[in-house]
Amino acid sequence: MKSLIITLLYSVVACESGPINDHQNPMTSDVYNQSKVHVMQDTHQDPTHRDVYNQSKVHMLHDGRHQPEYYGYDSPPCPDAEDIAPCVCTYDSGVNAMNLNCSAVESQEQLKQIFKADFQIKNFREFRIQENNNIKVLESGVFNGISFEIIYMNNNNLEVIELQALNSCYETATKIDLYGNKITSFPFDEVSLFSKLSYFAMNSNSLSVIPADAFHGLTALEDLHIGDNHADIVGTFQDLPNLRKITLYFNTLTTIPARFIQTGSSDLWYIGLDGNNIVSVEFGAIAIVDGGLVIDMTGNSLSTLEEATWRSYLEAGWVLYAEHNPLVCGCDIAWLFGEERLLEQVDNFTKCTDGEYLHDLDPKIFDNC
Repeated sequence: MKSLIITLLYSVVACESGPINDHQNPMTSDVYNQSKVHVMQDTHQDPTHRDVYNQSKVHMLHDGRHQPEYYGYDSPPCPDAEDIAPCVCTYDSGVNAMNLNCSAVESQEQLKQIFKADFQIKNFREFRIQENNNIKVLESGVFNGISFEIIYMNNNNLEVIELQALNSCYETATKIDLYGNKITSFPFDEVSLFSKLSYFAMNSNSLSVIPADAFHGLTALEDLHIGDNHADIVGTFQDLPNLRKITLYFNTLTTIPARFIQTGSSDLWYIGLDGNNIVSVEFGAIAIVDGGLVIDMTGNSLSTLEEATWRSYLEAGWVLYAEHNPLVCGCDIAWLFGEERLLEQVDNFTKCTDGEYLHDLDPKIFDNC
């Protein structure tokens, strides 16, 4: 009888306690597509997310782990579907977070009205507007205090992003992807306020000037893509200690000045300067990173590869892509054919103006240089 009573008590306690919720937010891996080094269009992929959802309001479980602020709801508390239509709120169980897709929105006024709905939860993982021809201006304060970690606004007719349009995301945004719009005006003065930003893309837009100084001090930034704007790039890229990839292709660069890219990063592996009109690269233009860095100078206006500029880079193990440049291939490049065999660091497709591949040149022609 005593053992039966103990068994019954144990069953009651177990039923009242219930199972301990064991949901835990996984980390997404940052995936680079490195099968092709030379790229003209960037593959957009999510950066690493160590904080997938905002933890400003959390519930502590018995085991000490935190849950997102909607923990305890039977289902994630999206706003009423009718109040936010045609936007669609969804729950991503893979990362235990909510997303908002507004690709079907019909006007700026409608978008502003949607964010006046009753949002019980104000911290979302992702916001999307893609393939939309209706939104030309992202207005100041449009999100009405709703924050996002990832912002995709791709292939739209978007022309202007106003000052403080993204102000609710200063402390949450890890990725801002504005690829393929028609943006002529962007509040670059605010970029430094995005303290967690690891991925920023404004390639294939219509900017006239890109201030490189705007990115100074973004310590979390890993990917920076601002190519294909046909813009003047002024200032320098510095104090970006975690930068891994920067693409500046198809802009109006003619000279790469000293200290142009001095990020302080030891992880930098790709610099895309292809498709500009670069005539010269000054000594010390890019800080030396040991081993593995690829610098793409394809499709520029280099007539020579000056030893003073390029020797230290190739000796550090860099790979240089220099196809489609008007290289004269005289005694000025004899240094590439020395005992160090630095020519091996130049891609196999680079040609001289006479059409002969650089790698096919007979080293003996430089004996009298």
